[in-house]
Amino acid sequence: MKKNQKKVKNIIFFKPAKQTENIGDLLINLVEVELLRPYGQIVVDDLSAPSWFVDEISTSPADQRLSKISGNQLLKTLSSLLVKQLFSKKYQYYLFIQPGHTSRTGNDLAMSTLKLNLKMNLLKMLGLRICRIGFSIGPVDVPNGWAESIGSRAYHYYALRDHESLKIAQQYNFKNPQYFPDLAWAYAPEKIEKQAGDYVVISLRSNAYGKEHDSAYLQPLIAKFRELLIHAGQQSLKVMITYQVKYDRDACVELYENLKNEFDCEFVDSKLTLKEANKIYGSAKFIVSNRLHVLLLALKCGGLSFALVDQKDNKKITSIFHDNNLKELILDVKENANANAERLKKGLSKSNEMMAEFKTIQAGNKKVIEDKLNNIFNQ
Repeated sequence: MKKNQKKVKNIIFFKPAKQTENIGDLLINLVEVELLRPYGQIVVDDLSAPSWFVDEISTSPADQRLSKISGNQLLKTLSSLLVKQLFSKKYQYYLFIQPGHTSRTGNDLAMSTLKLNLKMNLLKMLGLRICRIGFSIGPVDVPNGWAESIGSRAYHYYALRDHESLKIAQQYNFKNPQYFPDLAWAYAPEKIEKQAGDYVVISLRSNAYGKEHDSAYLQPLIAKFRELLIHAGQQSLKVMITYQVKYDRDACVELYENLKNEFDCEFVDSKLTLKEANKIYGSAKFIVSNRLHVLLLALKCGGLSFALVDQKDNKKITSIFHDNNLKELILDVKENANANAERLKKGLSKSNEMMAEFKTIQAGNKKVIEDKLNNIFNQ
């Protein structure tokens, strides 16, 4: 940089998650905003998410709200700002799109994605740097795979959180897809006093995808959990049934009704806050779930978490667990009860060792996240 040349200031627009019913999404959106804040002025799009969600993820008074600086929607605001500085660049504008998961099928969604990505490419030509980090994709059908591939050309940085997603990106020839760990690895839970509890937490999603409760999906998981406790000799434990996602409440009700006559059960009938999850997960003997951010949050809070999943169908979870040497914590619903029980007992027998290893893994992931963010803003 020349001696008298002024450094261009970074203005970072952040588009929050559309799904606000899941504290897992709240968690990773919160972490991303906190990680981005040292690199420039944060502007959160508060026109596309509820005000309470925006307030939860944007906790610094220095952060700005889109509605306070513009009367227009996000992309129109960015277009106007970029055009104004076509011949005299004062700011470097960034757009960071929410982390999480993207799964699309159907021609209508593919066409919608193409139209949006045409706008994104135009903004890129005007100088916007579009980034998306720590998310996953799939399943996608062929039209949506190629639509997302075309869209990847608009990105300054496009980074996926697991290697199964990277395989999809390679299959459809995405432009320069990168690996970027799930943002939950960089979360630092509040330090609170916990007591070792004589209970197991179970938190199951209500369906394979979407918001509708699916009893046919849930019943085999309930049966497998019941077998797991009995065959592993853990049936004397209290069973605490919780949910992090509004739409999982029906699953919890069904869990409670199926288990209450055989086990000592408690149903926590409210969506957990991060603070409540921290206390409940951290004090449990172990946690069983098929939701990624129940599992990762529980581990971050000091609770030994086991993924009860179909290894072929739940690739988002199994891929991240395999990528991070956590495969010993996977219980496969297709395996027999004795095999899963032995895996659970083995994990419990070396709980301290496994949690120490997890701390090493999460520290490594946090370092990767910090290094990759530095590279994004120094390109």
